[in-house]
Amino acid sequence: MATKSDITARVLEKHSVLDKKIVALVINIFFEILSDALKEHNRIEFRRFGSFSVRSYNVMKINDKLVKNRYFKIYFRSSRNLISEVNSCKQ
Repeated sequence: MATKSDITARVLEKHSVLDKKIVALVINIFFEILSDALKEHNRIEFRRFGSFSVRSYNVMKINDKLVKNRYFKIYFRSSRNLISEVNSCKQ
């Protein structure tokens, strides 16, 4: 599993001239933008990686009366390219 600090460290490994605070800030802003887009039920697509979308589900509960509860889940669909890259890696 990779955390935001792991991502920050990897970026700094590849681009050592960057300031750690600025890289961390950019990564935080990036995830805030993603979160805001998903809260608005927008689809987010990264070419050659995959896409995120929000799907709604209805749950019916029967306790004295019928109640419908609607809830949402974040769905990720990986691209064919990402799937083939993951499958080609040997551990």
